[in-house]
Amino acid sequence: MLLALVGIGSTGCWPICMYGTPSAEWAVKGKVIDESGKPVPGLQVALGNRMDNEPGVIYDENYWPLDTLKTDPDGVYQVVSSGFPLSKLQVDVTDIDGEANGGEFNDVTLVISDFTFEDGKGAWYAGRADINVPDIVVKKKN
Repeated sequence: MLLALVGIGSTGCWPICMYGTPSAEWAVKGKVIDESGKPVPGLQVALGNRMDNEPGVIYDENYWPLDTLKTDPDGVYQVVSSGFPLSKLQVDVTDIDGEANGGEFNDVTLVISDFTFEDGKGAWYAGRADINVPDIVVKKKN
């Protein structure tokens, strides 16, 4: 309360958001490969919560960014995070290194909705989801 009096607020959700904000934990793991099946390192992978016309959404947009990662030398990306429960996971892959790491690749977007949160505790804590994204295949630019 003292911090609020001097104008300092808190909006973090670690480990569990309380007092009116539902929270959940999720782990996301996936791999990016080229058309021949080789892993592609150095690509940007942006994760976001896709909320298509869902009732109760308090944001003006239907997309809420979560995290941005890079694929490792094996083409793998992974993150463990927490916050507002996910509706659908949007994965955007972008080539940010140009010709390096195998050439220039087209952008790919994938939306995943076949995951569930387990071990939830009522309205305040929606549980945990382990989301294994299918391999994302990127095509070289012409």
